[in-house]
Amino acid sequence: MKVIHITPTYFDESSIIGGGERYPTELASWMAKVVDTTLVSFSSVRINYSQGNLKIKTYPVKHLIHDNKINPLSFQYLRSIVSADIVHIHHIHTLVSDLGCLIAGLLGKRVFVTDYGGGGSFVLNQKLPVFRVYKNAIAYSRYGLDFIPVELQKKAVLIKGGIDTDKFWPDASLKKENNILYVGRILPHKGINYLIDAFRLLNRSDYKLKIIGRVYSEKFYQDLKQQADGLNIEFVHDANDQRLLHEYRTAMVTVLSSVHTTCYGDYTPVPELMGFTLLESQACGTPVICTDAGAMHEFVDNGKTGFVVQQNSGEAIAAALRQIVNLSPLEYIEYQMRCREWINPLSWLTVVQRHLDIYKEAN
Repeated sequence: MKVIHITPTYFDESSIIGGGERYPTELASWMAKVVDTTLVSFSSVRINYSQGNLKIKTYPVKHLIHDNKINPLSFQYLRSIVSADIVHIHHIHTLVSDLGCLIAGLLGKRVFVTDYGGGGSFVLNQKLPVFRVYKNAIAYSRYGLDFIPVELQKKAVLIKGGIDTDKFWPDASLKKENNILYVGRILPHKGINYLIDAFRLLNRSDYKLKIIGRVYSEKFYQDLKQQADGLNIEFVHDANDQRLLHEYRTAMVTVLSSVHTTCYGDYTPVPELMGFTLLESQACGTPVICTDAGAMHEFVDNGKTGFVVQQNSGEAIAAALRQIVNLSPLEYIEYQMRCREWINPLSWLTVVQRHLDIYKEAN
């Protein structure tokens, strides 16, 4: 079986790498351990290279439709479809997706799609019967199922999760520290301002809040620094994988405070379609707190591996923090054990096998 994953995301130095970029890359990387797999994407130059067993092809883009980085204008990538048995397209509403689906269908390939919200303003699926060609639309959260077009709903399949349990695991030699952890991009819809509010309300001078992530909104970052003034808060923008693992393993709790409506009044319907941070933290044996925004609540066993709280509320986050902070040592160990048990069915090995089963069933 030869599988081609096509993601229209335009990768360059300024790309905002979030779930919509990371999920297809991780899925393809793990699938390459089992079957012949190629990841097709776009950048400023044509490059072929390998990353482990995964073959990666990037095609040059000279024009982004309406300057949208997930809607590049390209035709060269279509040649990569010829040798594939399975074509898995990532993002529904882009020209790359529509053309790839139609050509793959004409060539008799089995075509699947996973969506991440958003898309381009110029597509073909409103005029042409693109959706008929897809064998299945695959979502990785129940929340994401609701954003799949009505025409694809009857073909929708749910495969939850995606976490590298070989990389993210507890290290018993490390002691827990009085750290509250945030990991993610620094953008307004991440709701970090409410986490800082919560930390102030927690009022524990013996605890530190560590905010780890790259800055993608300078205004929001400056506002956060002003809000954090006088508090024991550390911003880290250059954490490598080893540093990140250490922080997950030694933190008392990890918080993902995303919101639908930001502090500036902007609204996003899909702030989180999963929340990799939640999976990574729990895999490392560290409980989590998340808001009820997007799909995050699906990936926390509320009251057993952490807590799901109301979004846009520092008070709600602070109340959950107090519950974690005030656990007895034995109670905390029970949370840690449940985190690992909860995460096992969401491993990439399980997710890949479920994808391969669906590919085969579509014969």
